[in-house]
Amino acid sequence: MDNRTLILPTVLCFLFLSTTAATISHSSDVSTCPMDFNYVLRIPWNSSNCHNFASHGAAGVAENTDTPCCITLFSLFGVALAIHLKETSLFLLPDVSAAKSCLRDFQSKLNSLPDLPNNLVASCFNPRRFVTGPNVCARVENISDWVAKLGRATAVDGSCRADLTNLTACDACVNAGFEVQSKLLEIDGKKSHSRNCFYFTVFYAAGIVNKAGPLSNGSLSCIFAVPLITGN
Repeated sequence: MDNRTLILPTVLCFLFLSTTAATISHSSDVSTCPMDFNYVLRIPWNSSNCHNFASHGAAGVAENTDTPCCITLFSLFGVALAIHLKETSLFLLPDVSAAKSCLRDFQSKLNSLPDLPNNLVASCFNPRRFVTGPNVCARVENISDWVAKLGRATAVDGSCRADLTNLTACDACVNAGFEVQSKLLEIDGKKSHSRNCFYFTVFYAAGIVNKAGPLSNGSLSCIFAVPLITGN
């Protein structure tokens, strides 16, 4: 794997998790999560980074988010967001209640796997960072906004459609992603939105462009850089 693909999960992780967050509440949130996390139990992802995870204070603090465990978990959660984009044309979730519901569902699936602590999501994720709004990246909230800003023939559309298990194809897709991110940031005008624009590009590449879809080995290993168990 091209080492540059390792940039992807690290960037994705810091997009959402860099701000301090309260622990996910189990109180009065009644929204149903619009995403299905059953794939967490199906794909051969390597969970070993999280087996001995030790939280360092509140969710979203750097001591947590820069750990291999939190980076892996965000990559894995990002797959659901790409699927959600494909199914609904929405890049993020409608409100905090829905985000909290999804994170609880995600933790529930993690609880079904052996050797994983039950506080992973609460330690790694800030639910507010998964909520849609016009002030995330270039006022893009859905696919129609994306097309209005960038058109239908971006560099990602041309370079991320192929089988990304091929390292040359993966490298081309990664480079295209940075090119599209740069264009979004130019439209947006705020350097502080750089990472936000990058993750929108990632979700678009996996959820809309790649022929095999977000759950393919190519998307998992290249776009999301989810660590996969191979050779079984």
